[in-house]
Amino acid sequence: MKKLIFLLIPAIFLIVSCSKSKVIVEHRDQAKADESGETMTDEYEEEVEDEEEEDEFEYYDEDLPLEKAVCNPNPCKTMANSNGKCEFDGDNSYVCHCEEGFFWEDYKCIGPCDDNPCDNVPNSDGCYAEDRKTFGCKCKENYYWDGTACLNPCDSKPCPAHSKCYSYDYINYGCGCEDNFFKVDGECVSPCDPNPCKDVTNSTGKCTAQNLTTYICGCKSNYVFTSRNECISPCDPNPCQGKENASGICYTINESNYSCGCSKGFYWSDETEKCMALPECSPENNGLCKDSDSLLIWSSRTEGPECGGYIQVFRQVEQAEAYCSNLKEGGFTDWHLPTIDELRTLIVNCPKLQTGGTCRVSDKKRCLASTCYSESQCLCEGESPSDVFSKFGSERNGTYWSSSEGGFNGYGQYWLIQTEGYANVFSYDLYEYLNGYFYAPVRCVR
Repeated sequence: MKKLIFLLIPAIFLIVSCSKSKVIVEHRDQAKADESGETMTDEYEEEVEDEEEEDEFEYYDEDLPLEKAVCNPNPCKTMANSNGKCEFDGDNSYVCHCEEGFFWEDYKCIGPCDDNPCDNVPNSDGCYAEDRKTFGCKCKENYYWDGTACLNPCDSKPCPAHSKCYSYDYINYGCGCEDNFFKVDGECVSPCDPNPCKDVTNSTGKCTAQNLTTYICGCKSNYVFTSRNECISPCDPNPCQGKENASGICYTINESNYSCGCSKGFYWSDETEKCMALPECSPENNGLCKDSDSLLIWSSRTEGPECGGYIQVFRQVEQAEAYCSNLKEGGFTDWHLPTIDELRTLIVNCPKLQTGGTCRVSDKKRCLASTCYSESQCLCEGESPSDVFSKFGSERNGTYWSSSEGGFNGYGQYWLIQTEGYANVFSYDLYEYLNGYFYAPVRCVR
């Protein structure tokens, strides 16, 4: 019996092998027949279909682990609304990562904004997804989404006249009065409404409210507004006509004071009310004066009765520039804050800092960086605090602003000049850094 079994096994193996060979031969023969145009047998068609079905389900690369094979090749690469990232989901399948506002469902990236539901919503600026099924509309500036519409409570004009409406959300708002108006009992009122300047003689018609009851009218050039609600000028009629050495031009200082423009070499003296010859700048003439060497005219320092006898000083260069541009002194209105080169013309007894000296800090030479400064080239120290380095002699606080931008730290600083005790130029930022504060007076120039 055992002997019979051993004889049958080789026989079965041989039969199976022969059967496979036969199928292969038949398939090969059938392929040849196809090439020659002959029709396939029904049996062969079924076998081919079975093989195609088997190939269709052989999606994964058998050489890769399943978690990598499901994304090889990557099915998410060309999928709409996917960012192209594929990930194994642990269930013999994959998940595509979707773009913002889209969600993975039924092997697709879908979102509630797919049909553009906000297109017909007034004041909407697009759609955003809140979750898989819920969307919101992006609203235009000052409009807010309430779940169904883009709303602005100011659209209903809830604020009083002469006010502006500010929306905080789709329900709440606030009202602010326009410029020149003040809020009283829920209303916006102004002493300029109606406009009291409209019919004021020599007024521009512009009204500026100071508070609830007072206002200022804009006046024409050379006129000033008074407490009597008038635009008047001490230059009307012109008192400068016919004055000796006067140009005939009158400048209004305030409602009762004026100055006259003078011929070259003269200045207007408020004290004498005459055009006087300009004095040469010196320790004796340290007010308004001329410097024949530089051909510059210098203003008085920023000191006087309005400062209580003290020097008027400025914390910022912008304040100093504004002072000079608005200055009316000696019948001149074209004053400006001096450059560092103009200030250097005032230096005496320090050849290195005087015009043409070794100090390189200069507007004309376009050298205003910190590298242009050298103590050995720019600093003159006196043997005593009374040593004089200015054409104006010994001065209290002999430090002056310039309009020359530059210096240390590389930004937002200006050069100043020092004439008291020693002669030097320096950057106020550096001085502030060392001392923690800084103020300086001004001499304007023209």
